[in-house]
Amino acid sequence: MSLVLVGLWLAAVGAGDLLRASHDVVAWRRLGACLGVAGVVLLVGLVLLEPGLGRGFLLLLLLGALVAVWLATSTVALDPRRSPRERDLARAGAFAALALGALSSMLGVQAIDSPLVWPGFLDRTIASRWPASDFMVALGVVAAQLVTANIVVRLLLDAVGVPATSNEKQLKGGRVLGPMERIFIVGLGALGELTAAAIVVAAKGLLRFPELQRAQKQQTLPADGPSDVTEYFLIGSFASWLLALGGAALIYLA
Repeated sequence: MSLVLVGLWLAAVGAGDLLRASHDVVAWRRLGACLGVAGVVLLVGLVLLEPGLGRGFLLLLLLGALVAVWLATSTVALDPRRSPRERDLARAGAFAALALGALSSMLGVQAIDSPLVWPGFLDRTIASRWPASDFMVALGVVAAQLVTANIVVRLLLDAVGVPATSNEKQLKGGRVLGPMERIFIVGLGALGELTAAAIVVAAKGLLRFPELQRAQKQQTLPADGPSDVTEYFLIGSFASWLLALGGAALIYLA
């Protein structure tokens, strides 16, 4: 089964999230701009995939609505001014939107009759060595690793009671290092170099170890348990690695 529509869905979500890369809480006007960018990506991609007017419109409507739900609910879930119940419900809605988007794009590929191909003028370029549909999947995976994966990790940390907002102040650079690390792992994993990816994972732990030790000494409650920063590092890192490995798996299966 082709994953080209999954790649398009991820590219749309990733492109929309790029506009709120440095903002936990964004105004509805900015969210509208994020949705507009994601809609343009979906529209252009569906035009290239040529599913037909009727089926294309339904796919655009469905996937666009799920992008809108993701943008709105993830923003509410990260807003500290909201009540815990509102944030919990919004977090569940955000995860559901991502899951439904992935499922819809996997099933919706049946509405596409012809495979995605490069334009004729690219036949003699390096692009022709990579199938266009595979490139779409890789593009979507990389786009999702930049900001969307950061948001997913932050939502997961909030869900387990280890808020990222306070702990990231002690482990600086996570929002930048996370995407760099994920893209590196995706690239190595797609090339089949999982051993090299494991070395990257081990190196991160060694580099962060002194900071984790300092945080452990500074904690007051409980004295014999792991600090919030340690849990933040472990849960956040494993979630980030899983997202990266999932992206590498999509590229491999494309």
